[in-house]
Amino acid sequence: LAFHRRATGFPKVSASHSDPYGGVPPSAIDGKINFEATPTNRWTSYTSPDPTDWLELEWEKKITTGKVVLHIYDDRGGVQAPEKYSIEGWTGTEWKALSQQVNNPANPTGGMANIATFPPIQVQKLRVVFTHKNPARSGVTEMEVWEK
Repeated sequence: LAFHRRATGFPKVSASHSDPYGGVPPSAIDGKINFEATPTNRWTSYTSPDPTDWLELEWEKKITTGKVVLHIYDDRGGVQAPEKYSIEGWTGTEWKALSQQVNNPANPTGGMANIATFPPIQVQKLRVVFTHKNPARSGVTEMEVWEK
């Protein structure tokens, strides 16, 4: 439900911060998973001054989802697996963490798929809030959203 090869239209993707070296939000939903040390298709929050950052998706209409897969990028330097992450949905007035979220593995791990499951929910906007493992910042090479 997240895949989008172009940077225009839906789903729209945005972030609280993007690194100045090309790690832009559209690269997180381009369908390319690459765990190399310096992939060209990734989003990172490298250089962010904040302890948390988010990556957000917005659809044209509500979708039903029960699973998010994060292919976490880790260059073993300035971008590493976050300390933790949380999936949030937009209620129309505020962001709320999705209930009964189960993350596998429990501790975010770079260089692999990290799967968050939760009871199916209808949302028009979804975001992942990353709590950085200071002093590093967080990033993904791909974000997938599945119905179940």
